Amino acid sequence: MENEKFDIQKELEVLGDFTTISSVPQPVPYVYGQTLVKLMKKDDRIVSLCADVQWPTENDYIKKHFPDRYYQMGIAEANMMGVASGMAKTGDIVFAHTFSAFTNRRALDQIAMQIAYPKAKVIILGFLPGIATNLGVSHQAIEDIACFRSLPNMNIFEPYHETQLLPVIEMALNSSNPAYIRMKKFDKMYTDLDKTIEIGDPQILKEGSAVVIFACGMTVDIALEAASEINEKYNHKISVVNVFCLKPINEKSFAEIINNHKHIISIENHNVIGGLGSILSDIIATKGLNAQLTKLGVQDTFAEGAETDYLFKKYEISSEAIIKIYKNLKKK
Repeated sequence: MENEKFDIQKELEVLGDFTTISSVPQPVPYVYGQTLVKLMKKDDRIVSLCADVQWPTENDYIKKHFPDRYYQMGIAEANMMGVASGMAKTGDIVFAHTFSAFTNRRALDQIAMQIAYPKAKVIILGFLPGIATNLGVSHQAIEDIACFRSLPNMNIFEPYHETQLLPVIEMALNSSNPAYIRMKKFDKMYTDLDKTIEIGDPQILKEGSAVVIFACGMTVDIALEAASEINEKYNHKISVVNVFCLKPINEKSFAEIINNHKHIISIENHNVIGGLGSILSDIIATKGLNAQLTKLGVQDTFAEGAETDYLFKKYEISSEAIIKIYKNLKKK
């Protein structure tokens, strides 16, 4: 599959992302849309459901290519999940699309009873992850990972780079469990694939000593930026780990990384309760590991509508926050 290239001139459409507040929206490629269309061309069991958010979830592109396998469900997420379950039971592979905040908040009962419990072949795509939207609290998903982690049979993925998008979707397709994919809109089409990732395993992006940063999704680039600055200013290489798969978790692999470091930092675009930081806390506690953990993320509070950069800095989901922690550790 990876040898087949996208014909950008033929396939690519551009659309201004309506979630931006820029007066001149910048066009972005349909990275996810093209990926799903590519898979739909290979497997006629794949169908797409959308809860009336076709443009920001790139379903307008999917509808154009497969109008007979695209279903507009309206602003009715709970109903969409029930329909998705029913279609899956008839042999379809269902991709259900909405915003991250509208998955667990509006449809958790249906997801639990009709998708997770019977292990229906449904892959839920949640766009606008965390607080990275100016649409405010109603659209900011700070508890979705916590909710989906607590459901048996549910896999959770969050690709941080466009080269991980197709491999992550294939992991979801190849699993016997349903899945939730926390999805950002990528602004660049991939030309190759990240073949290094394995379901459940952490991905080590930088190897260092004493300090390790665990990050997921949009916070991975922040962690890499902080690590580079620490290396430049303090001549100290620290480790950076990408947690693209938040469930299932290979606890042994995580424990080995934690054991090789004295200080652990987690950074996530999510509430620090129930997300990545809690995953690491559980591993440290249950394995009896001797490690100090500092959690960066939304500190159990609601945010507000503003630009992503402003929100991330205000709630200390930033390279500056990581460097501040590092400097305090260095003093000790």
